[in-house]
Amino acid sequence: MHNERGLRTKMLERERKQTIFRLLDLHTFASIHDVVEATGASEATVRRDFIELEREKRLRRVRGGVELTREQGTALRAEAPLDRRVTINEEKKRRIARLACASVEPGETIMIDGGSTTFHMAEYLATLDVTVVTNSFAIAEHLVRHSRCTVIMPEGTVDPGSQLILNTLSPDPFANYNVKKAFMGIEGITETALTNSDPLLIQMERAMIAHARELIILADETKFGKMGHLILCPIEKAARIITSLQADSLLVKALRAKGVDVVQV
Repeated sequence: MHNERGLRTKMLERERKQTIFRLLDLHTFASIHDVVEATGASEATVRRDFIELEREKRLRRVRGGVELTREQGTALRAEAPLDRRVTINEEKKRRIARLACASVEPGETIMIDGGSTTFHMAEYLATLDVTVVTNSFAIAEHLVRHSRCTVIMPEGTVDPGSQLILNTLSPDPFANYNVKKAFMGIEGITETALTNSDPLLIQMERAMIAHARELIILADETKFGKMGHLILCPIEKAARIITSLQADSLLVKALRAKGVDVVQV
């Protein structure tokens, strides 16, 4: 029991620090209040995190909060941008996206979470008259330029690398919407859960799920058996998972046994 508590404490600490750096990536400065609001931790805990991260030379404490050192700011923004990720397994991702779009009906309102596979949906939605609610600046820009779709975006700040809109102020940026389908990418799929690792992104994704009647996951085989350190939701929340033919057969069988419709293409 003591070891379990210790492990959970370490996980919470790691999640808080991830959130601090995500806020810094968005704004270059993060106040104590910002981090408290985003993590639910106490001011004392956040101050301890600031002191420890400064000691590790990963950020600099300033009046009221913290800022990145020049070296850390450069490194943070160098992480895998979306335009690089969409080219990995591109043909598989395009096949998955095309099949996902085949279930979209004219006149429907759908939600699309930003990601390297869901991004390819924009190509196949171009001829449809649908309303798209998305947290992806990249998807929204493509649809506005190349489709007849109506595009709705939540308020927030655009992350330069992922091109996602992240909102640190509202726990539910989709409170006014109710849709039949939400299409979502994912970091990892296990027999019991869908997982991600970014606390700010997972907050927005949970809000999307809460306002959709069906959750449809788009993920190639590399996501099967992989596990982020945050649980997005139980696997049973997914009505369908669209994946590639190379997805782990044993895991696919186990998911189908739990009632999840796994479609391989």
